Amino acid sequence: MSAAEILLLLGRAAVASSVAMGLVLLLRRPLRRGFGAASAYAAWLAVPASLVAVLAPLAGFSLQPHWIGGLGGLPTVAAVEAASFSAFNPATLVLAIWIAGVGAMVVRFAIQQCRFHRALGRLQERADGTRQASAAQGLPAAMGLLRPRIVVPLDFDQRYSDEQRELMRAHESTHIRRGDLQVNAFAVGLRCLFWFNPLVHVAAVHFRHDQELACDQRVIARYPQSRRAYGEAMLKTQLAGQPVPLGCHWGYSHPLKERIEMLKQPVVGLPRWIAGAVAVSALTLAMGVGAWAAQPAGSSVIGDIRPVGTMPPPRYPADAAKQGIGGKVVLVLQLDAQGKVSGVEVESSQPAGVFDQAAIDAARNWTLNPAMEDGKPVAGKVRVPVTFAPDPPAPPASSKPPRAT
Repeated sequence: MSAAEILLLLGRAAVASSVAMGLVLLLRRPLRRGFGAASAYAAWLAVPASLVAVLAPLAGFSLQPHWIGGLGGLPTVAAVEAASFSAFNPATLVLAIWIAGVGAMVVRFAIQQCRFHRALGRLQERADGTRQASAAQGLPAAMGLLRPRIVVPLDFDQRYSDEQRELMRAHESTHIRRGDLQVNAFAVGLRCLFWFNPLVHVAAVHFRHDQELACDQRVIARYPQSRRAYGEAMLKTQLAGQPVPLGCHWGYSHPLKERIEMLKQPVVGLPRWIAGAVAVSALTLAMGVGAWAAQPAGSSVIGDIRPVGTMPPPRYPADAAKQGIGGKVVLVLQLDAQGKVSGVEVESSQPAGVFDQAAIDAARNWTLNPAMEDGKPVAGKVRVPVTFAPDPPAPPASSKPPRAT
């Protein structure tokens, strides 16, 4: 896959996920009021659904396209002057910048995770199965992707009552049981991939809020008589300045007012839960189908490839020109609806590897007639043979002196 193709796929995924995130940000509060915090949290499934839809093939596409023959309308590319440099491809530079951004985000989150771990100090096993840290800020917390564990603060027994400690352990156990730690890791991955999209980082904050509210709701449903103790435990906690990327912790700076207000709400009954599940399923399905249907067509067969506009020939490789080597490269071109080349693959080449890059570089600048469906141009694929022929050897110079006139 070329740099341009990677960037095109990345752009489509960014647009689809942005639409999904924007829609969830608009609907999360109405969903919470109508169906409970768990429904608002589940609505974020629309984001991965939109990403999966971008990768799914459209209906009617052929995984084994039927390539047409008889491409007589395409002129054979003759030999040209060899060049010692290749054309600059801006897509390669953009791809390199994106990769550098991904790497920077990975380093940032790794440092953030390590700082949180170091701040915990030495961890000691407790009789209740949790681990006790030497710090208090942002704890208790659930940590670890493969073997999750609950870490409690140093003054856990002194600061909180027996009832509050049980509620807080139930809260972190719910995070582990529901797979929230793995979901947070996925969210961190999206922030790394789409680091250039500010909406991703804004949505991540609200996503973590909804996650905590949903967890609070589940715990209160199990302990409906402990709402007051639950709220008091929130007020006693030392908040952390920022969340641990790969984990869930009670003491992040979630809006405490919002969490305490949620404690006053009645437990969500079965009818509201079912209605919320239906609403979230409809939202997720709509986003997936919408992102899938919005993809441009890409596998139609081109029937007429007469060149339109300019069709510059490739540069003859200098080494091949010096040795008088000729050859042929058969390219498979992906064209958009305007007939511009959006992707290039080498189907075969003789000699192998000698002329491939030269043909690919030239093909990226070609424009051909697109195929027509129902009177409208559509995207598609086509096979194009490119022939390289060396210049014929120059005739030997005559050794006879010119005749005087």
